[in-house]
Amino acid sequence: MIGSGVLGAAAAVNPGMAFAHWGRDKGKGRWGRDNPQENVEPVDWTVEQLRTALDRLRDDTFFAMIAFGVPGNDPYSEYQGVSTPYPGGITTRADLYLAGGTNLLVPMPASYMGQMLASIATYLAIQPMDIPEMAAGDVGENGEYLLENLNSTFTDYLEGEVSNSVLVALLVNLAATRVAGSIDGPFPSPFANLGWEQKCRVFEELESESSWLKRAITWNIPDRDYREATPGVLSSMVAFILRIAGFGSYCEFAVFNPETREVAQRPLGWVLSQYAPDAPPSGIGSDDFIGYYQGRRSV
Repeated sequence: MIGSGVLGAAAAVNPGMAFAHWGRDKGKGRWGRDNPQENVEPVDWTVEQLRTALDRLRDDTFFAMIAFGVPGNDPYSEYQGVSTPYPGGITTRADLYLAGGTNLLVPMPASYMGQMLASIATYLAIQPMDIPEMAAGDVGENGEYLLENLNSTFTDYLEGEVSNSVLVALLVNLAATRVAGSIDGPFPSPFANLGWEQKCRVFEELESESSWLKRAITWNIPDRDYREATPGVLSSMVAFILRIAGFGSYCEFAVFNPETREVAQRPLGWVLSQYAPDAPPSGIGSDDFIGYYQGRRSV
């Protein structure tokens, strides 16, 4: 399996060109550099397939993040080994709230995003992302191949339009691979296939000031100003996604009508927290606070 170089071969050709010089590593069941002139298996891909693969990786990763923060009775919670008999954060579509918030969190110039992604690609050359075989079809046609062979040139084909949420998904899955090595399971995101305690270790890796992954990405940012900003940017993103995974699950996002400023039904967060059990759903947005939890009058 390789982590870079494949998309770079397309720099002088169009995205649909077959990569005839790369062979299949029959032993590992992954693309490899062994005997590049033998066992040639061309791969035709398009920019749309690349976008689809990145978006589906992002969506699957964010579902797993929400299940980590607010477990429920969904497949992601059950697979991580921490679940409840009741609906959890995924039911509220907090993943959409998290993705939207992440994209707005730290506006990054296209040049900075390009350098960040190129640095991630350099890391991928050392420790490639491994998409579980059983879920390979979930990232679209050729998606598994593309995600396992990303390099810095893929931003050229996306015209610099790469969102913060995709960047976060790549970081989280790189950390998951670093924590657990080769990962198998029913989900395309390596992070989604981890147990709950392993997910804790992923965030520990991303939050640590001595994180090898964060330092490796920072070292490979060529622009000095961007390089100096990178540790803070990465730390802000990681802290944000942990907080918003919970906040998005308990807020009224999924049932709030911005035009009428009312909720269509009782928010799941109200049910889970037993907030104002007798209050009508339209109580949201009232001028007065209903009160502290369990009648507390001070903190």
